[in-house]
Amino acid sequence: MQKMLSEFIAALRQSGLPISQAETLDAVRAVQLVGIRERQLLKTTLTLSLSKTRPNQLILEQLFDDYFAGPNTSLNDALDESDSLANATQSPPLSADDQQAAARSGSQGELSALSQQLLSGDGEGLTVAVAAAAGAENLSGINVFTQKNLYSYRIMQRLGDEALLADINSSSGSSLEPALINALQTRRQQLQAQVRDYVEQQFLVHAKHKGMKFREDLLHKVKLSHIEHQDYHRMAALVAKAAKKLATQHSRRRKVSKRGMLDVRKTLAANAAFDGVQFHTRWKATKIERPKIVAICDVSGSVSRVARFLLLFLYSLQDVLPKVRSFVFASDLVEVSELFERESVAEAMEIIMQRWGNMSTNYGTALEGLQEQVLSSIDKKTTVIMLGDARNNNGDGRADIWAQVYRQSRRVLWLNPENKVSWNTGDSIMSEYSPGCSEVDACQSLNDINRIFSRLLKHS
Repeated sequence: MQKMLSEFIAALRQSGLPISQAETLDAVRAVQLVGIRERQLLKTTLTLSLSKTRPNQLILEQLFDDYFAGPNTSLNDALDESDSLANATQSPPLSADDQQAAARSGSQGELSALSQQLLSGDGEGLTVAVAAAAGAENLSGINVFTQKNLYSYRIMQRLGDEALLADINSSSGSSLEPALINALQTRRQQLQAQVRDYVEQQFLVHAKHKGMKFREDLLHKVKLSHIEHQDYHRMAALVAKAAKKLATQHSRRRKVSKRGMLDVRKTLAANAAFDGVQFHTRWKATKIERPKIVAICDVSGSVSRVARFLLLFLYSLQDVLPKVRSFVFASDLVEVSELFERESVAEAMEIIMQRWGNMSTNYGTALEGLQEQVLSSIDKKTTVIMLGDARNNNGDGRADIWAQVYRQSRRVLWLNPENKVSWNTGDSIMSEYSPGCSEVDACQSLNDINRIFSRLLKHS
């Protein structure tokens, strides 16, 4: 029972339920008190012990039904064997003649143990045997869809399928009746279907969320310019989740604790009424000033995909970066801050791409627009973030304006979606802009965006 509960709770954690070790021990104690004979009572007990919210409760109930699926599954037998079986089927009894033939063959030692069990119609025994074989093969470790056939084959081999096939194939020149051979063939097919159903059920319980986690980890690392359109929705959710986590980390107020540097002035003032006796101490606290952000994004060509997720990340950090002005350009610079306030990020990006995206790039014209619209408002509290590949189609890049931005601002970050080996090749003029940057970094994946903004907030 303990192993079964451990595997079930592990599956819940993979599904996203936050279950602590203490809650696991509470669930084990509760199950010991209520017992395992009543399925609904067990389900209610685990739900009360392990779920904190209504969405978590729904996940647990669905997973419980999957884990203990099948109308003919004996829950008690499954728990005794530390597993469960879906769709266990009862084989119909043999005819009287076939039963006599099977008995004669069994007494003569011609049939294997699995053949005799199949012919006896012992469905519950087969259920327990399949569960035990699956446990021996560590079926709970199944990870991907393609492993289902492998596990099904291994379970069949552990049950004795090789000897069963030998019984079936020995019909020629043996004393086994053809009807008996046909019955063995039919029941072997039923057993194979039963094993496949069981492996399928266990895959849904143990591997479904592993696959989703693997996909999410991959999306964190893959180049944003390679993200396919069908993954935009999932990627947007991952960006929002990463930004929320980062915002939570950096929005906590620093507590003034009894350590660090003593604030002499405040300490003397606090103890003036005690004739200089230091009853109370005061300590210096670090004040965090949230930076003003000016984000400038190249939306031409493949850079537009990276811009989409960078802007989404920025606007998901509103709690810690409340002062964000956003600009986009292919040639002319356009402020889109109000557009993001009116529309969702997804809708705003669609509008941006329709109006200004996928045009010929001209950094010189864009920086001239920056000089006219923004330069006067940039001060030593402003952090300027440029996302672009610095490919200017061999035009004048107006690096002098970018140098002025650097002199007036607090920090200038240039995020380039290309590999560093591609910088300053072809029409790239990255070397002209680099002297006017506090940091120049490659920004190709969600992990890169998260790392860059984590560093930005840490030093803000």
